[in-house]
Amino acid sequence: MYQVEGDWLCEDCAERLTVICDHCAERVYEENAVEDDMHTLCDHCFDEYYVRCEDCNRIIHRDRAYWDNDDNAYCASCWDEHNDVIHEYSYTPDLVFHGKGLRHFGVELEIDDGGTVNSNAQKLLDIANANAENLYIKTDGSLDEGLELVTHPMTLEYHLNEMPWAEVLRKAQSMGYLSHAAGTCGLHVHISRLAFGCTYEQQEAAIPISGQRWQTGTRAPSPMQ
Repeated sequence: MYQVEGDWLCEDCAERLTVICDHCAERVYEENAVEDDMHTLCDHCFDEYYVRCEDCNRIIHRDRAYWDNDDNAYCASCWDEHNDVIHEYSYTPDLVFHGKGLRHFGVELEIDDGGTVNSNAQKLLDIANANAENLYIKTDGSLDEGLELVTHPMTLEYHLNEMPWAEVLRKAQSMGYLSHAAGTCGLHVHISRLAFGCTYEQQEAAIPISGQRWQTGTRAPSPMQ
């Protein structure tokens, strides 16, 4: 027997009439659940931890929602449509993993002296994302008049053969951007945690220098969740 919202149900009726909340794992009547294509939640968990996107009505966790000045919540995709091409430094989209395997690399390349200009950023995105969602662009406080180019996680093979790095960098250079020669820029490479093991203990044992700095002054690779 299963107890559901104060009622006792046999196994057949429980399977037919109820669902299990993704957040708390409690069984509730399906007619009382809050659902979309990706989530099934009880009322309590939805009210405490989730909201719906103002535009697409998708359920999103409050910690991953983007809020406007009127306290309206948006998913990452809809938030993009309400904002400029160049995102704030804290921006993190829903990650798109490219290439097969467990070892993915996310590159952050800073370029400077060409301007923090939406039209310039759009030209770079048009090249990088012509065939797939590969790149997004953010501001960075360490730059004078520049951009931070950030890739979605990719395998090394994808970086070398699918990501149009050469075309992107040629276009950036033609618009007056510099990287290492600017004196303000850095290159950071993030590595997926699964590359270091399947369990948290294995990963931590394999990443003893996470968060420290290399002797060259650039940050050590920090693992992507």
